[in-house]
Amino acid sequence: MAELSEDNRVLRTLLNVLSPPAEQLDACSEMHLATLENRRNGVCPPVTDDHRHLAKRPSNIMVVDRLSPCTISVSWSDPCAGRSIEQIWRSGRAPFAAICVLTGCTINRGDRVFRPQTREMRVPPNCYQMILAETIGNQGA
Repeated sequence: MAELSEDNRVLRTLLNVLSPPAEQLDACSEMHLATLENRRNGVCPPVTDDHRHLAKRPSNIMVVDRLSPCTISVSWSDPCAGRSIEQIWRSGRAPFAAICVLTGCTINRGDRVFRPQTREMRVPPNCYQMILAETIGNQGA
């Protein structure tokens, strides 16, 4: 390929967009992998007034079954976040204050809750949502 002159910046920029240098690709992939690693490790921002939309109640949510003392099956749908049928939620402690998506009750940090199960690099769109464990009780157990 012919060498480009300094005056031909538009063509150089276009070529850079179409075929970025290896250093730029490496930097982008490292940043993407760091984001995925944070999600995998459960690093989620706390729910604040600015993040209330992340914890809003889905349009339709239903506990389908209690699979074990620490897992439940939940079906939910939301026009913005999508739909999941029989998603597995695990019990644990609330890492931050939130709103119970089943009842609308306040959840304090440290309360026993059920949250969507995350695996390796797959983080569900409803990873911020929680259900108070006391609202489930011993249903289906």
